[in-house]
Amino acid sequence: MNSSRNFLILIIFSLIFSASLNHEARGDERNDVKKELKELRQMMEQMQKKIDDLEKRNRALEHQANQKDDKSKDETIVVEEETDLTVIEPPAEQGQSFLDKALNVFNPEISVIGIFAAAYYSQNDPIVFAENDPENTGVNVQEIEVGFQSVVDSYFRFDLFLSFNTEGVELEEAYGTTLLSLPLNSQFRVGRARAKFGRINQIHRHNQNFVTLPLPAAQFLGEHLNPTSIEANFLVPLPWYLELSASGGSPDVETSTFARDEDANEIGRLLYIFHIANFFELSESLGISLGGSFATGSNDTAPGERSNLYGIDLFAKYRPLKNNPYQEIMLQSEFIYLDAKTPEETLENWGWYAQLVYRFAKRWNSGFRFGIIDTNTPIQQEDGATEAEASNLFSLVRNEEGEEEEGMLGLLGRTYRISPMLTFNPTEFSRIRLQYDYLNQDFAKNQHAIFLQFQYAIGAHGSHPY
Repeated sequence: MNSSRNFLILIIFSLIFSASLNHEARGDERNDVKKELKELRQMMEQMQKKIDDLEKRNRALEHQANQKDDKSKDETIVVEEETDLTVIEPPAEQGQSFLDKALNVFNPEISVIGIFAAAYYSQNDPIVFAENDPENTGVNVQEIEVGFQSVVDSYFRFDLFLSFNTEGVELEEAYGTTLLSLPLNSQFRVGRARAKFGRINQIHRHNQNFVTLPLPAAQFLGEHLNPTSIEANFLVPLPWYLELSASGGSPDVETSTFARDEDANEIGRLLYIFHIANFFELSESLGISLGGSFATGSNDTAPGERSNLYGIDLFAKYRPLKNNPYQEIMLQSEFIYLDAKTPEETLENWGWYAQLVYRFAKRWNSGFRFGIIDTNTPIQQEDGATEAEASNLFSLVRNEEGEEEEGMLGLLGRTYRISPMLTFNPTEFSRIRLQYDYLNQDFAKNQHAIFLQFQYAIGAHGSHPY
């Protein structure tokens, strides 16, 4: 009996001991779970804190980016003589209907740019070298340019520029450009276009840095050398940018250097122009463009007589974007040599100009230009004449009625001009420029001139070469 009781007591004791051990184990497990939950909670709090910090940094970066965008919208950077006054059109929406696309084909980009100049000349009958230079003392309409530009289809683009002044309207440019991927990285232009001769000839008036055209360009190329021709351009695959251009067409240009020959149907009597352009990016802030040009065509002094024109152009641009984005220095220079065959003799004329433009503030730039034209074969004045009349020195190819006139192929002597200028650009759509010209000739009176130019642009207008 006692043994049975002891056995029962032992069983009860073991049950109680095992229950207590189980309770203690469960208590330890609960403590471990609580500890793990606490650690997880701390980790989540730390992660949430990191997320909050990242969100704050992201908001700060977005705020800085928005400030930069607003600043870039408010600040206008006007790039002289390599980019045009440009209005950027918003891209077309993805969901355009067929009707909208069809209407856009017949709705080209249209631009109108007006250039006016108040002028004072020291002479009553001033000497004016280029067609769109200010003609007289007073307020002059230099040019109203109207442009139409659009992609024709997937194969061609068409550009049209009309030049208006008080004497009428002129077809400045009207040409189509291929958009195809052609062999040898080639591109073709067909129509009437500013020829790729030198640098200044490829730049429209409103995008030039001075009120007047440089002397060599005005004398040898006219207001612009823009024959009706077929032009081929080839981009040579080299470590630097190298473009070769060649064109051939009719010599129907407004300059005395070239003119249509009596035997105009012969291919050899056409005007041929060749150009090579190199661009070297020496650093992020400095780029240099170097080119060479050659043009040959009839001059209409006699059947078979030709003019050969040679040119070298240089352009350098320094712009430290990191240190001062509103500082810019541009150097531009061209040398032109004319070898013209005439029945009497071979004329050898040459000219050179250099200009330096310094942008010293956001909307301000200043510049200085020196230009000279001279000859190895000066035209002799009439016997007894001691001083040439200003109005007879340089005659235009076309008169006020648009009729052709005989231009002066030769030169009377040396002429040079000094031109400092100051320009203020309120926005990319307007410009005010002050310029002084001092003209010195060894066969006529010296001439002083002061110009105050105003320029306005509306509509879209494409950029010009660098």
